[in-house]
Amino acid sequence: MSTENSPSGSDELQVPRRGWILPEAMREQLYMPFGEIVDEESLLIEVRKCCKIITVGDIVTLTLLNKGIKPNLLIFDFKTKREEVKILKGLVEAIDGDNISVKNPPAHISSELIREVREAMHKERRTKIFVDGEEDLATLVCAAYAPKGACLLYGLPDKGVVLVKVNSQISKKARSLICAMEEWN
Repeated sequence: MSTENSPSGSDELQVPRRGWILPEAMREQLYMPFGEIVDEESLLIEVRKCCKIITVGDIVTLTLLNKGIKPNLLIFDFKTKREEVKILKGLVEAIDGDNISVKNPPAHISSELIREVREAMHKERRTKIFVDGEEDLATLVCAAYAPKGACLLYGLPDKGVVLVKVNSQISKKARSLICAMEEWN
């Protein structure tokens, strides 16, 4: 697999057989924004400058689709704050792309999620990943594998949309956080 588009220069994390579990001690650390919180107007301006647009979460994905912006990678679970986001289903089905479904329990990063995100980063075709479980930690996986110049967008509950412009420093930080988690074997 080519590593030239990976910001870290390396595409491979040493992934435990099943993945990782987020220890309780790290939860507070991950609540801090990984990028900058942006308003909707700034968001729409910034994403037009990105080589690849990645959304993690239902509300941020819904926001972009409603504005006519189709991300290259969409990761969602059709829920926000444990409530179903029915309107997103129709919008996701209406756009072209590969439909993928993965299992990823809350507070986990499954090896299946890692594999699908990594593959999606190398595709020209749009990828839509439905997560059976919880998609929150997919943000770290995306930051670890996204190419330089990609924009990663995710929601921070009760704060807004976080915009991460991926570079080697962001990728390295994401990989470091992932590797600091407990192995799930």
